[in-house]
Amino acid sequence: HRAGLRQRPAAHPEAHDLRVAPVLLRVALPRVAVRAHQVEHLVRDERQAIGDEEAINFTVPAFSFGGQSFTRVGVVSNGYLVLGGADSSEDIQYLPQNLPDPARPNGVLSPYWTDLDGGGQEGIRAAILTDGVHSWLVLQWDVAIFGDPSAHRGMQAWIGLGDTEDITYEYANDTIGSSTPAGTGLTVGVESVQGVNGAMLAGSPTGSLRVSTTPGQPGGSVSYSLQVRGNTAGSHPLLTKMTSSNVLGATVVRAPLTVN
Repeated sequence: HRAGLRQRPAAHPEAHDLRVAPVLLRVALPRVAVRAHQVEHLVRDERQAIGDEEAINFTVPAFSFGGQSFTRVGVVSNGYLVLGGADSSEDIQYLPQNLPDPARPNGVLSPYWTDLDGGGQEGIRAAILTDGVHSWLVLQWDVAIFGDPSAHRGMQAWIGLGDTEDITYEYANDTIGSSTPAGTGLTVGVESVQGVNGAMLAGSPTGSLRVSTTPGQPGGSVSYSLQVRGNTAGSHPLLTKMTSSNVLGATVVRAPLTVN
């Protein structure tokens, strides 16, 4: 499928009605115990400590992205999410990719992907919020540029629960327009689960963003003709393999042939 980002209009009543502060969530909630790297959580509302080059996987109610449903998401310390969970060290990368990129991680939602560190910061917050009609999974980073604890970066991904895709990125005031140190790079974008389609901004975020995707459609077709000679009686397969730059792997069709 195709994925894209566009600047989100200022009016977004569903999200606005749920804010308790002009920027990030700051309601007083009890802290929870620190959990180990990549363990599972059923999200209600909790703050998790996270260090450098770490990920926390959350089991969540179903949400939609690109025509697919997900119930698990990995939050990586470097400012991005992995749909379906971060299950390998390959899913945790401090150098941001140019999206799309077939190399892991794939299925990325990246509000602010760069070399970040949660050590000594507030870390990750996960919550499910509702206005009584709609509900959102809200994932929040309070981290810092690696090597500079004073360079705070704060961002959120709001993910609507249910069958309707509704994904937005929000930013703290000190993160909007903020650049990254030379050589570290920055990716604000989105990528398909297959890693073959995606979109990203040029530069730093200047405000709220909405993710939009177009689900995949049936692809094209190809036909060919050939003559074969059977040397041995019996049933034999004829294999046809097709590759495409828009599809990972190969499409293989097996046609049975019978030689009498």
